[in-house]
Amino acid sequence: MPDSQRQSARKQPALFSKRLIWALEVFGIPPSPTILQREHNSISNQPTITIHAARKWLMGEAIPTQGRIQILAEWLNVSPSWLRFGEQQSENKTTDMSAQEWRLVTGFRRLTEKQKVGVLAMVLAIPAPRPKKSK
Repeated sequence: MPDSQRQSARKQPALFSKRLIWALEVFGIPPSPTILQREHNSISNQPTITIHAARKWLMGEAIPTQGRIQILAEWLNVSPSWLRFGEQQSENKTTDMSAQEWRLVTGFRRLTEKQKVGVLAMVLAIPAPRPKKSK
């Protein structure tokens, strides 16, 4: 295997970890091995994972199997290909937003039309901060 491919392969767990942590933060879930292990095991029909395995995923030391990635992706409402490889998601999902912005957008999308109108009116009523004058 050429050096460039080896270096790329070594970066994959770290990149997976960044995407996993981002997706957890979108839902306000702390990137904790204990929480990740508990939640994964509660929704999975596969053999349970250990806290150590969850820690390795979060620390960028390992990548879960495709079946476990599928479970995580469904739980975190992201595509498995994005979670594993960083490939662009469908449905206009994007990662150029912060986790906080993503939570706002996904929460907004769950509202009724009447609620959306009210939220939008409130947001537009908040005055934008004025730039500080330089001395």
